[in-house]
Amino acid sequence: MARPTAFVALLTAFTAAPAFAQSTSPVTMHPILPGQTNVELSNESSPISEGEAAQSSPRTTPSPQQSQARAQQSRRLLNSLNDLDRPLSPEEITAYGQSLREQFPLNPDMIRDYRRRLNESQRAAALPPSGIRPEALTQSLRVSLDTRGPTPQLETSPGTVSIISFFDQTGAPWPIASFVVGREDAFQVYAMQEGSNQLAVSPMVAHGYSNLAVSLVKEDQPLVIDLETNEARSHYRLDLSVNGRGPNAIIPAVQTREPKQTASDELMMAFVQGSDIPKTARKLSTDDSDVAAWHFNGNLYIRTNQTLMAPSWSATLAGPGGIKAYRLRPAPVALISRNGQVTKVRITQ
Repeated sequence: MARPTAFVALLTAFTAAPAFAQSTSPVTMHPILPGQTNVELSNESSPISEGEAAQSSPRTTPSPQQSQARAQQSRRLLNSLNDLDRPLSPEEITAYGQSLREQFPLNPDMIRDYRRRLNESQRAAALPPSGIRPEALTQSLRVSLDTRGPTPQLETSPGTVSIISFFDQTGAPWPIASFVVGREDAFQVYAMQEGSNQLAVSPMVAHGYSNLAVSLVKEDQPLVIDLETNEARSHYRLDLSVNGRGPNAIIPAVQTREPKQTASDELMMAFVQGSDIPKTARKLSTDDSDVAAWHFNGNLYIRTNQTLMAPSWSATLAGPGGIKAYRLRPAPVALISRNGQVTKVRITQ
């Protein structure tokens, strides 16, 4: 019975000494030096007082309710993290797929195919019924107020607008007094502005034919133009040089005698326009930017917006914008009148 008695005595000694357990004095541990056989424990007083020690490291003991709440919060956090790693249930997979179908009813391939078909449909709706764009025409014609002359024709295409401009034989704009179109339901015609020499024509049907009567200012004879739709080509511009002098006729400062030129001379009109010139015509060089020259069939052709003074010419023709073409014998030098002053122009091969 000696051992139980000693154990009880030892337990009683520890429980009977609470001051030792609650002591704030530190326990000093001395290192074991060579030659020493034991370690001394000392309860020497510390330089820090008990009050200072309490202020430097305060301890707050949580209540049982706070400890229980923290424990529950930790358990919920752990459970939510575990839910992220678990596999989805069949019900969750079905709900997720249904949400995707509602938000994205078309997959990327279906979206690309839909946009391609929409683009092709819009392109087909924008093109003419023939599927091709009409060829753009720009033409200048010499016309006569005489009823025996040919009737000019304007070709236009649905979805385009054609501009008709009127000039007199000096190249000055000839204003329009009035106009009448045969079929207002097939062609829309309107003046560009009041007192203008230009008319805009736009077809309202895919296939149509009519005519247009135009009265020019201070001219008794009307000018008649045929209107016709054409899927293959369309006049963007049609310049008509009328054989006559309008109210804005350009009178040169130096009067010269100009031989009468028939309106059917297509060669002279080609040099006036500067296009459709015969391929065999040889272009010559000049030292004046307002003068262009060609050699064709033994004659010299000069195109300029000024008045040719010399040499004398055998034919002349005026076009829109005051442009004139002259036919004369070959010469190395020509004299032109620019703003009342005579200028020498050198012509070389």
